[in-house]
Amino acid sequence: MKVLVTSNSFGRFSNQAKELLEENGFEVVLNKYKRIMNREEFIGEIADADAVILGTEILDEAVLEKAQKLKLVSRYGVGIDNIDTSYLEKNDIGLTVTKNSNNEAVADYTVALMLDVCRGISYADRMLRTEGWKKKEGIDLCNKKVGIIGLGAIGKEVAKRVKGFNCEILAFDLFYDEDFCTQYDIKKASIEEILKEAEVITLHIPADPSSQPLINQESIKQMKNNAVLINTARLQLVDDKAIKEALNAGKLFGYGVDAQLSVEDIDADYYTMDNVTVTPHNAAVTVEASNKMSYISAKNVVNYLKNQGG
Repeated sequence: MKVLVTSNSFGRFSNQAKELLEENGFEVVLNKYKRIMNREEFIGEIADADAVILGTEILDEAVLEKAQKLKLVSRYGVGIDNIDTSYLEKNDIGLTVTKNSNNEAVADYTVALMLDVCRGISYADRMLRTEGWKKKEGIDLCNKKVGIIGLGAIGKEVAKRVKGFNCEILAFDLFYDEDFCTQYDIKKASIEEILKEAEVITLHIPADPSSQPLINQESIKQMKNNAVLINTARLQLVDDKAIKEALNAGKLFGYGVDAQLSVEDIDADYYTMDNVTVTPHNAAVTVEASNKMSYISAKNVVNYLKNQGG
């Protein structure tokens, strides 16, 4: 059986995942384009695949209709908003994710973005390389009131880390882990309360394509002056125009974003803004996280298809 792997970081640092698949009789086909495939390329590659280990390519109905042999989508990661899950359900195609594989990597990166935006680290580096000795006044992260919108696996790891900065933590989630909130002295709050009270806000929820961006002109008006916004979740959660206006007006102190899936997704204006740190969807890219995601995604294929008698 054929397994198509679209993620370019699959097995990059270890052969263990690929070997697991091959030892169980699977033919492994890697992404020959070495980048995110467009729809036509993706259709050509997935047409005869029994399973796909999916990165960030869009797996919509147009692609799935051409994948007549497909039995399983093994997501290389946890987000599934690039997948037509309704089609999978209707056509009895399985779906798995690599749960808890990159929580710590993304949480580390989230706090790194907080520090970078608060202290202007990337800006200072750019200035030193291009204009010489030019310092930038920043703000402390320690003792700040941090609002975490989405206290799931990644949000919890962020909470653990900012607690070490003696931050007061407010968090919103649909379902709270009461023991965790007690252990880390987290105040449960609505999104509105976080917008009004937090000095640093970080997003860790999925995007709903059918709804308006969570961070828009109206929600920014509710935020404290000089607030810091961090987005390592999804680009659809924010209104770029509203953020740029708030940054230029001094309403927001800074914005750190790692949510875009390709360079085409990045608002070019951000490149010229000194109070923005923008990176290429890099938060989950560590050796350790890649190894975990690779192995778990491969193990999911083996377990699912073997149990299905495939």
